[in-house]
Amino acid sequence: MKTLKIISLCLAALIVAGFFSMSCKKKDTTTKTSSYRAAQDNATAEATFNRSYNQISKACRQVGAKSTNDTIQGCPVIYITGTWPKTVTLDFGTACTGDDGVVRRGKIISICTGLYIDSNTVITSTLDNYYETINGVDHHVTGTQIIKNLGHNLAGHMHFSVDVQNASIAYSEGTINWTSQRDNEWVAGSGTLLNPFDDEYLVTGTASGTDINGAAFTVNITTPLLCKFCTTLWSWIVASGKLDVVNAGYPTITVDYGDGSCDFIVYVIVNGVTYTFVLG
Repeated sequence: MKTLKIISLCLAALIVAGFFSMSCKKKDTTTKTSSYRAAQDNATAEATFNRSYNQISKACRQVGAKSTNDTIQGCPVIYITGTWPKTVTLDFGTACTGDDGVVRRGKIISICTGLYIDSNTVITSTLDNYYETINGVDHHVTGTQIIKNLGHNLAGHMHFSVDVQNASIAYSEGTINWTSQRDNEWVAGSGTLLNPFDDEYLVTGTASGTDINGAAFTVNITTPLLCKFCTTLWSWIVASGKLDVVNAGYPTITVDYGDGSCDFIVYVIVNGVTYTFVLG
């Protein structure tokens, strides 16, 4: 059941790509601001739902070993009720600080049809009056996150669909609307369940939404993102792959994660010009 947590950590590495937008604004004309705003807001949405994904994973890993009705104390308090499908409620109360340093309040309510590692299991999670406080700013997050175990693909790898539907993130700057469809393929390390550090994943998929200015954008992973742990960096990284952020009427932003090497280097291509960023 380590899969959810590791994928979440790996995908979180993708989020830092959004920060390049602030640097790019200094290099390009202000007419492209909307394009960069879309990239930044997509990064915010990605980060938010990867964090909720990680919270859900922690709860789901404990479901199989628990009785029909059970309570696990902590931050959050986890309530498990019913037989299959089971309801798993993560209750953050009025404020609790997670091990990732994020302060949360409200609830995440998940309906689990079976164990996460079983084929065809579906985990449907909704956010109930849910907030995250990031750098002192409240973010009100709504939406539905659906994780489905798709079994093994033609390559013999277990893979999972991860869809985010009807999501919004409202905070002091405005509201981001967002949907996402991902496929997470476990390509290495599945035979060593107690050793997460040899795991590797290929992530494909798309996203779309509107930024805080109301401008529509789409995101497409054009080359599968390879996520792995690098012992030389002691960090989960996106080691290779590419994605495009498209905002109609503005230049496409391409993010290139490199050739698989263990480094924090990311290449951002705008109008044929490549900018190099070190994310570590």
